[in-house]
Amino acid sequence: MLTLGIAGHVDHGKTSLVRALTGIETDRLPEEQRRGISIELGFAWLDVADLGRVALIDMPGHERFVRRMIAGAVGVDALLLVIAADEGVMPQGREHLAIAQLLGVRHGAVVLTKTDLCDPDMLALARDDVALLTADTFLAHAPVWPVSVRDQDAVSALQTQIAEFCRSLERARQTELDVVGRPFRLAIDRSFSLKGRGTVVAGTAVAGQVEVDQVLEVLPQHTTFRVRGVERHGVAHQRVQAPGRVALNLAGATLDDVPIGAMLVTPGTVAVSDRLDVALTLLSHCKPLPNRRRAAIQLGTATVEGTIVLLDGEPLQPGQTKAAQLRLDSALPVAAGEGFVVRGSRVEPRFGQTLGGGRVLHPQPLRHKLRQAGVLEALAQLAEPHAEAQILGAVRLSQGRGLSEEETLRICTSPPSQMQKALKALTDRKLLQRLGSPPRWLQPQDVEALSQAIVAAVRQTHVAQPTRVGAEIADLHRLLAPWLEASAFAQVGALLVRQGLLVTHGTALASPGFVVKAVASAALVARVEALLLAQGLATETPAQCAVLLETDARAVLLALQAAQAAGRVVRVAEDYWIAHSVASTAREYVLAAFVDAPSFAMAEFKEVVGLTRKHLIPFAEFLDRERVTSRDAAGNRRIREPARAAFLASRAGAP
Repeated sequence: MLTLGIAGHVDHGKTSLVRALTGIETDRLPEEQRRGISIELGFAWLDVADLGRVALIDMPGHERFVRRMIAGAVGVDALLLVIAADEGVMPQGREHLAIAQLLGVRHGAVVLTKTDLCDPDMLALARDDVALLTADTFLAHAPVWPVSVRDQDAVSALQTQIAEFCRSLERARQTELDVVGRPFRLAIDRSFSLKGRGTVVAGTAVAGQVEVDQVLEVLPQHTTFRVRGVERHGVAHQRVQAPGRVALNLAGATLDDVPIGAMLVTPGTVAVSDRLDVALTLLSHCKPLPNRRRAAIQLGTATVEGTIVLLDGEPLQPGQTKAAQLRLDSALPVAAGEGFVVRGSRVEPRFGQTLGGGRVLHPQPLRHKLRQAGVLEALAQLAEPHAEAQILGAVRLSQGRGLSEEETLRICTSPPSQMQKALKALTDRKLLQRLGSPPRWLQPQDVEALSQAIVAAVRQTHVAQPTRVGAEIADLHRLLAPWLEASAFAQVGALLVRQGLLVTHGTALASPGFVVKAVASAALVARVEALLLAQGLATETPAQCAVLLETDARAVLLALQAAQAAGRVVRVAEDYWIAHSVASTAREYVLAAFVDAPSFAMAEFKEVVGLTRKHLIPFAEFLDRERVTSRDAAGNRRIREPARAAFLASRAGAP
């Protein structure tokens, strides 16, 4: 469904125009009716043949209510800029057009109202005024429709013109929009209670679809509610596809749970952030904007104070666009590509004045230092329309951390199908390297830097702790790359082993040829090995083993490390060691039990190995690291194909 925003200066006849076109009174508040001006957003609809109902949002025209006008402009398909022919262009008309341009509105028309109050010469002057106003904007070549709401023939003609405009807009929108497959997203601009039904929220859905009984998340509150009912203009639906106006009845919600300014989304799909990388444009009539300027920033239907950091360190000149980082005083839900408006802060002389705006490039960036050429280049890539450029820019901005597929879809604005193709193409061309499961994509140079750091850390461990067989993979992971998935880090370690730069000793990595400094007696090593062998898979901790052996815990740990270096003991986790032969036997049991199963749950795994939770999960994760099994998102596991093939081959060759 299409949504048209009706904007313009106060008293230029927006509400009267909507009433004449639709028969709907949008000034519903007693104060609005008493004062004769719009204070809140008003909502109506126009029935258009072949399209159904087109939503109209009547936006307040008074300068004190620009914030509500911005909220109404979020997600509109086109702007109808209303200008009174007897007065011409006025300040709020200029500001509303500038705001729509900043928010990314690209279609619209101009309606010249009150033509009954002017003669042909005055009407011609009004048209000239409109031409000057709209030059170099998205309304530069837009139609201009004169009308008087007192002339029914003129109103009927305008209805016909709007209907044809909407049909052409719908045809253009089919090629411009990509909302299929995207998560649902709606910024709440209205919230109220209905007797017998409970809390209802409304807004313009900009992506995805919503249906009855779906669970949605409210951000930034991070609460969830079930959708009890879905409506469009008073008509109930089972399912509604964005874009367009939507009203949702939320089961169990109160008005405090869903305030205006919050966002309703598919759970887990939209970032809540207090730091944004943006492309910021300063309006041409404003004074230069200095770096680290305080401002009021409106995103969606929410407003928050924050600081503008211009990343090249230089003031932003009138009419100029450059990369900036917005550092917000409180976190807001935000999506990549979303438009925003910057207005004068409460602490500035220009409080309330619209200064500029633009669109979000990265919704959850790291902090950047000023004048970093690489950051500016990466943001320029992120601003490009091509999926490959966006991905490369986002990965560069990760500062070596890389991106998961979920993060890539959250940061980049290209359609999901294009993103998946681009990830594969970039990997095939070796511009990105895929690691782990679930996968993460890093630049090859970042993988190389991590590899060098791992090798260096292992060597440092040998120097600092010569009695240890090597550096534990889990310890290296926590030290060097805690942001990286464990499977991805293990893959880098395995690559270093294949290259001959490191060797493995159970869960530890060591330099080739490194010899553990012997400090444990052979007798104690033998006693420790015998104890572990007797305990099977459910072994005691080294400290508990020391009690059983009536010796020092440090001596037991050194004996375990010596046995590990000799390949007779395996370290499964921090305080979990088992005999190598026990580990091998358990591995074979697991392979035999699940070799033909598509997947298996932890309960099934427990029946095979006979362990309690204390040992069950560490042993399962050990088999994952040994590449015997892999874990899916649901927590189930499967036998890896190489391990399965090797097991079947060994069983076929057995006498």
